[in-house]
Formats: sequence, structure tokens, C-alpha cells
Amino acid sequence: MYIKAPTSSDTPLWDRLMGNYTFACLKVAAQLDIYGLIDKGYNTSDKISQALQLSSKGVEQYLLILNHLGYIKMELAQYENTELAKNYLDKNSLYYWGEVLLDPFAIYDINHLDKKIITSLKREYELECKGRSVTDMWQNDEMDNESAAAFTHLMHSQGFASAVKAASDGIFKQVDTLLDAGAGSGTIALAFCETYPNRTAVLFDLAPVCEIAKEYVQKFNKTQQITIAKGDLFSAEWPTGFDGLCFSNVLHDWQEAICESLLSKAFSLLPKEGFIFIHDMLLDESQLTPSLFSFHLFMNHGSRLYSEKELYQMLTKAGFKNPQSHKALGYFSVISAQKP
Repeated sequence: MYIKAPTSSDTPLWDRLMGNYTFACLKVAAQLDIYGLIDKGYNTSDKISQALQLSSKGVEQYLLILNHLGYIKMELAQYENTELAKNYLDKNSLYYWGEVLLDPFAIYDINHLDKKIITSLKREYELECKGRSVTDMWQNDEMDNESAAAFTHLMHSQGFASAVKAASDGIFKQVDTLLDAGAGSGTIALAFCETYPNRTAVLFDLAPVCEIAKEYVQKFNKTQQITIAKGDLFSAEWPTGFDGLCFSNVLHDWQEAICESLLSKAFSLLPKEGFIFIHDMLLDESQLTPSLFSFHLFMNHGSRLYSEKELYQMLTKAGFKNPQSHKALGYFSVISAQKP
């Protein structure tokens, strides 16, 4: 029997297989606070292994991975933290990703993701917390304080950097008072008020979430600019008196009919010539990460990311005009439109 060589390389398979370790290595970096150790002067593999009482050979190989991932670099035989690490692995950074990397709800646990994928394809796709559907808890205003705190911190880590970039780029410049609807920690409200110290925002979300948001508002010294309104998007009366409204990382949690309902509600409350904004990752089927994140949303909520074209269509259907897309940070964008 003559065996022919394969017609393509197996490199992509190896890349994906070894890719499982990249998130795990970042998670360990947060657990061990590798950034903090290097920042304190433990800047060689020997020093780090001694400080942590871990295998020196293992630590040396582990640090090589962090080097390849771009979080540390070697200079004059010593490790240094990169700008990437300074932004997202420093516990004191405004953009610290530890709340995501430590994964309190095991959302990204590789040990059960294969089973979760199969389950979601059978349309049993609810993300559970304490044995209950998180989606149901959101929609029925039944989120407990502990779960609300964990999710709010996690979502803040994922969204704040992009919110600050969007606000600093002037995307909200035509707004005087902004309603951050389904606000979570208030990433958009905080970024908006930081960019425009003489303007105001209203942060609107479930009561347990608002308790956590209050901590962020106080931390960033925005109590004079940001008002917090407790209530849910589906049954409570929404705040009024704003000329701009933003859904930040909200619509991707819901199926299209619910999104259309939320946009219609926003249209009815905005004044003439008021603006709506959608801050989110956009579905781009040509890119792997947005496609993966969209499937991640499907597995957890039965929802997905929406493309720029789909959001334009929903906004137009709700009555808005002149939808536009603005690049924010990384994979995130802001879609804006105006009420005639």
C-alpha cells in the first residue's frame, strides 16, 4: 500500500489544541499575580519560582508562554511587563481583566465546554447560576446580590476599556444627558462623564446591580454627574429627561424580537433629534473571535452577536434614521442613530 503525504499541514490542529492552554495560562497569571511579582522585582524565573515555591524548570517554561502571548518580555536577562500586561493584568489598572480570567462561574472551563456545545445544539442553552437560568433571573428581576456582583464585575472588566475609547473619540459629543440602559457597572455612563465633566448620565439596571454600580460611581468620583435608577428593562418605568440612550453589551443577550422591543421603547422615550447608541462586539463571520463569542452567547443564552447590517435594520424598523458605525476598541464598535 502506497501512503501519500497529506495535502495540507496539521499546523492548524496543533494551534487549536495548544490554544486550550493560552486561557489557562492567563488564568494562572491572574491567580499567581505574575504581573505583581515582576513589578516588585521578582524578574527572573528563579526569583519567581522561589517566591512561589514552584518548580524552577516549570516556571521557566511557563514564562516562555507568557512571553509568546505578549504579556512579558525579556530585557537584559530579566523579565519586564509589557503594555498589554500593564493594562489588563495589573490589579490596580482601571482595565484589569482579573474578574474575567478568574472565571467565577466556570463559563470558560475547558473540561466541560465540549458537553456544553452539544447541549446548546440541542437547544438546552441556558447559563446557570446556583441551579437557575441567568437569563430568566435577568428578565424577571430575580438576580441575587452575590450573582449580580460577580457578573457586574466581570462585565466591567470586559467593557470598560472600549467604553472609554468610544467616549474619548467623541462618539457621544452631541448628547447632554445619557441614559445607560441595562448599565451594569455603568461603563458607558462613567466614560461619558469622564469625557464631559459638565454633562450628566443616568444609570438604569436591576436593584442588586445598582448596588455594585454605586461602588464604581463613588470610586470614579462621579456622584455629582451620575444618577442611579433601579428597575428592569422589561417591566419597570424607564427614567426620562435624557437626549441620548445607550445599550452597552445588552442586545447580544437577547433574541431579535426582544431587541426590537427594547429599541422601540427607546425610540418612544427619546426626544426629537435624540440619539441612540449600541456599544457591542459586532458579528463578522470572516473573523474567528467574534464568531466564537457569538456561539458562546448562544450556548449561554440562546442569543448571538448581531452584525452591523442587522443592527441598522432593527434601528430603521424602530423609526431611527441615519445609522452609523464607529470603531471603538479591539473588536468593539458603537452603532449610532437619531430619532427624526
